[in-house]
Amino acid sequence: MKDGCENAFPMLAELEISNFAIVAEASFSFIDGLNVLTGETGAGKSLVVEALNYLLGGNLRDKPLRTGADAGVVSARFVDVGANVYKLLSDWGFSDIADGDLVLTREIRSSGRTVSRLNGRLVALSNLRELGMLLVDFHGQHQQYALMRPAVHLGMVDHLAGSEHEARVERYGVLYRRHSQVVRELADINNGERLRLREIDWALHEIEEIDGTAPKIGEDEELSERIKVLAAAEELAQGCARALDCLYAERGASDLLGEALGVLENLAAKDKRLAGLLDQLREAEITVRESARELQAYGEGIAGDPAELDALQERHEALRKLQRKYGPTLEDVLRYRAETQSKVEALQNCAEQGEALEREERQLIEEMHELALAISDQRRVTALKMSALVENELAAVGLGNSRFKVDCQQLVEPASDGEDKVEFLFAANPGEAFKPLAKVASGGEMSRVMLALTVIFSRFNKVRTVVYDEIDAGLGGLAGQDVARSLMELASRAQVICVTHLAVLAAAGERQYHLHKRVQDGRTSTVGQCLEGGERVDELARMLSGECTDSSRRHACDLLKRADDQRAAFTNKGDC
Repeated sequence: MKDGCENAFPMLAELEISNFAIVAEASFSFIDGLNVLTGETGAGKSLVVEALNYLLGGNLRDKPLRTGADAGVVSARFVDVGANVYKLLSDWGFSDIADGDLVLTREIRSSGRTVSRLNGRLVALSNLRELGMLLVDFHGQHQQYALMRPAVHLGMVDHLAGSEHEARVERYGVLYRRHSQVVRELADINNGERLRLREIDWALHEIEEIDGTAPKIGEDEELSERIKVLAAAEELAQGCARALDCLYAERGASDLLGEALGVLENLAAKDKRLAGLLDQLREAEITVRESARELQAYGEGIAGDPAELDALQERHEALRKLQRKYGPTLEDVLRYRAETQSKVEALQNCAEQGEALEREERQLIEEMHELALAISDQRRVTALKMSALVENELAAVGLGNSRFKVDCQQLVEPASDGEDKVEFLFAANPGEAFKPLAKVASGGEMSRVMLALTVIFSRFNKVRTVVYDEIDAGLGGLAGQDVARSLMELASRAQVICVTHLAVLAAAGERQYHLHKRVQDGRTSTVGQCLEGGERVDELARMLSGECTDSSRRHACDLLKRADDQRAAFTNKGDC
């Protein structure tokens, strides 16, 4: 970790590759500085970058598993992991990983299935991709496509403008999304006005129908019982009369009980064992008399009333009608009535809601406009600053004759990030007109523009581990030296891993790995070797002239000495 950098970005400490493409076994130990990977064309330098990208959730066009192998594994260890990474891990349920190193592995099996792990625990591939965005910043032939999208350009300008400006843009986005929602809600209210009025009329009709009957819970059951009684009034009266005759008629139950009591009273005087039975008969006589009185009172109260019966049946049918429409129970009917009343109130309040939404829309538009003006002003200031910074940095990487411009134009319709369209313009040679960078820059120019932007951002913000592949395309001579110098400046603030064919870039590295092919037992595999001392001088000499000669070795030593001197010139190494 760079000294003095609080919350520094993670650093790739180790990378291990097994059975990946033509790599049988390879292990790399990277430092916090400029690491370079060199070797002949086809030796497998870019495979190292592809393996790292694959580990962090990337997809490959070809199957990565080495021919004949059952499984292949790519593993990496990251150190100095910052709080933002730990927070992300905690959100995923990895709260136990609160500090320490991160070890990521991704295994590919012959069946085509892949397995990803984080510190030995299974993790989803989508999580690896999100985590990878916080760990490594890839810049290669395919990653340069990001520079072709104006949306990326706008984000870079906003990032360079600073956190206060980014907070304004974020606030504008919140207002923009709320304004879009308000507009949709107003449209729904206006488009549904006639439907809303029809719904209110129908709901009021239903409420009126229920209120017109005014049902009460349990009323239907009471009516049913009363209707049964009135419908059977004559039958009930006749039955009561017959029952009373049975109790009080000559030789009826009452007379017979009295006669039985007289007999038992005489007998009980002679045999006390009959006393209990005598008591039971006396109780029976009392019960018969009381039942008779109640039956008589009930019979006298029975009176058929056809008018009342009709009224009750009419009421009962009205309740059943409500139950069929809104029930099945009267409790359900009353609940439906309450819900419908609430619906009516809500529909009637739509007009008030519409007025409130219109007021909110006016307020949102006013606040958005004020914010958009401040955002646009800051973007134009930052665009001028960024244009000058990039042009200066392009001169430092051998594109001194080129011109770079951050063009800001006002959009016809506001977007979620403001009212501006930002696009990078480029002119490679004097006298040429500015044109969109994506249309006129060559692959080598695009690489150096990306390098220039990364160096600039590293001066204002912490950057992740940066990986460059094919950044030396089309470079040579003084341009190569300029790019090497910029890479060393960037490496003074961040870890950089660079694949290169140029000796001057390789000499700028603080650690150099040489990759070459080796044939063993009829199988070809890529081997990586960390070069030191004379081995590194010999490799640089071969890169310079194709062979090791005294002259090429002296030249290689000169390159290493010059790189050491230039590196020492960056006195701000470690500053953030």
